[in-house]
Amino acid sequence: MPMPKWGWKFGPRHYAYYMTESVPREQVEAKLKETLSKASKGHSWTNPWGIKHTEIVVDNEVVGNIWEDVDLSTLALGAYWVGPWGIKAELVKDGRIVGMMWLKP
Repeated sequence: MPMPKWGWKFGPRHYAYYMTESVPREQVEAKLKETLSKASKGHSWTNPWGIKHTEIVVDNEVVGNIWEDVDLSTLALGAYWVGPWGIKAELVKDGRIVGMMWLKP
């Protein structure tokens, strides 16, 4: 019997994640820059641990959030992973992760 692919329902110690496909980094960077060029900051709130979250909004849709007050045009791509719903990307400023964003492929 073949072993199941690792995914949200299979894996050691509760859950694991695997990418269903590979997307070149250059393509993700281009998509991130394109999306950020259309993005604006939305509603802000502070969670119970004192961390401020600010929505990243594109065409009235929340596509991510940042945890520090940074200029969206200065953000770079950190790590990213691909799933059936799109690409989740870390937003990096001066070597620190300052937010996360969903990108449509």
